[in-house]
Amino acid sequence: MKMLQNLRDKLGPLSITSGVRCEKHNKDSGGYPKSAHLQSMGADIRIYGPRALALVEHARRVGFSGIGISQKGEHKKRFIHLDILPRQALWSY
Repeated sequence: MKMLQNLRDKLGPLSITSGVRCEKHNKDSGGYPKSAHLQSMGADIRIYGPRALALVEHARRVGFSGIGISQKGEHKKRFIHLDILPRQALWSY
């Protein structure tokens, strides 16, 4: 939460579309079976354009270890996944 607040302080309001998930919701939403969301370590933020790039840059600086980028299609469906699992990873959807 402190890291997300740090991002919010830098970028302004952020729309978090997914945080902690139960196993059923994770499965129903097509989430990875060992998702960071299941461990209270991940969040998806609805964002696109220049703000998305700024979010990725700041997320790395404040210590997020996993960053998933989904920036295709309609703006309202674009998001950035951030997590703090014990590994370094960057991927796109």
